Amino acid sequence: MKNVLITTFLVVTSLSCSGQLNVKELSKTYNVTTKKECDNNNGYWYNNKCWANFEDEGISKKDIDRVAKEQFKLIKNTKIKINGKNYPIIFFMPEEDGNELFLITVFKEGDNEKTLLQIAENVSIFNDKNFETHGLIFNGNLVKLSEEESPILEDLYNNPKAIGNINVIVNDIEELDVSFKGNLNDVTSDSTYDISFTTNEAIMGAGDSTIEIKDNEAHINGTLGTLTFIQLKDVIKNHPNIKTLVLGNISGSVNDEVNMHTGRLVREHGFTTKVLSNSVIASGGVDLFCAGKERIVNKGAKIGVHSWGAGAYTATDIPKDHPAHQYQIEFFTMCMGKEDGPEYYFYTLDSASFDDIHWMSDNEIKKRKVATKFIN
Repeated sequence: MKNVLITTFLVVTSLSCSGQLNVKELSKTYNVTTKKECDNNNGYWYNNKCWANFEDEGISKKDIDRVAKEQFKLIKNTKIKINGKNYPIIFFMPEEDGNELFLITVFKEGDNEKTLLQIAENVSIFNDKNFETHGLIFNGNLVKLSEEESPILEDLYNNPKAIGNINVIVNDIEELDVSFKGNLNDVTSDSTYDISFTTNEAIMGAGDSTIEIKDNEAHINGTLGTLTFIQLKDVIKNHPNIKTLVLGNISGSVNDEVNMHTGRLVREHGFTTKVLSNSVIASGGVDLFCAGKERIVNKGAKIGVHSWGAGAYTATDIPKDHPAHQYQIEFFTMCMGKEDGPEYYFYTLDSASFDDIHWMSDNEIKKRKVATKFIN
C-alpha cells in the first residue's frame, strides 16, 4: 500500500462520474444524417455523427468568469470542523488505484498545513453508497511533496499524528456532495479529533496553486484549478507589466475545463511561459505551459505527459473523432497550430496511461514544438 500511496501523490488525475459508462456505450452513435434528427434523438452532433451517450461538460468563454466566481465562493466557505473549530480546506481529491480508494484532504490550521488521508478497499466513491474509511492525519501538505521527496512521504505515512475511522456519507454523487464524520485518536496522547466536513464539486476542482511575483515574472507552483484562473486574472489586472510566467513544480490540474480557460488567458494576453532547469511540470501543468505565445525550456526541466482517464475508460479507448476530444483539440490547435496541435495532443495520449507519466526527452520537447526556445 505504501508504494501505491506514493505514486498516488506523484500523479494527479481526474475521474468523473460520466466515466461510469463503458467504451461501447460511450462510442454508440445514432444512424441519422442531420443535426436536427440528432437533436430529436437527444444525441450530440459532432463530426457529422450523432453520439448517443455524450454529455457536454465544457464551459463556454462567456460563462467562465461567472462559473469561476461561483466556484470560488463555494471554495472559501468549505471548512473542516475539528473539535468544534472550523479550518479552511485548501485541497480535496478522491483517487482510485485498483481496488483501493484514497481520499486526500489538505487543510490549514493557522499558518500550518495538515493532511487528512482516508483509505478504503473494494469501494468506489462513485458507487452512491455510504462506507467507512481508515483515517490518518499528518503534519504538512503531502500533495506538495515532489518525486525526489518520496522518502519523506514514506516516513510521514509510517508516523501519522492521529489515526481512526471516518464514515463517508454520499449525499449526491452527481454534485460530488459527500459528507465525512468520525473520530481519530492522537498517537502520542489521550486526545481525540472529532472530525466532520462536507465536500462539493467546487472544492475538488480548486487546486492549491500559488502565484508569486519575483523579478518582473510571475512564478506558479502547486496543483492547478479554479484558484489558478482567479490568481492569473489578478496578475493581469494588478500587474500589467508582468509578461512572463515561470512554471516551477506543478503536478497537474484538478479542473481541466477551467484550466483550458486559464491557458486561453495566457495566450490572449501574450504571456511567455518558461520552465527553469529545476522545474517539474506534468499533465495539466504542461497544458498551461503550451499556451504561452513563446515557450522557453531550460535544459534539465522535467516535462511529463500522459493520457487522461474517466473511470471505466481512458482517452485512447475512444475514437479520435469522438466529442470527448474536442476541447483539447481546440486548445492545442490554439497553442501550436492546426496541424501540430492535434498531433501533439494524440501523442500525449499514447505516451503513457492516465495513471503513469512519460517524461519527455530533450529531443521530444523540440520535435513536438513544446518549446519555441530551448536553452542548453
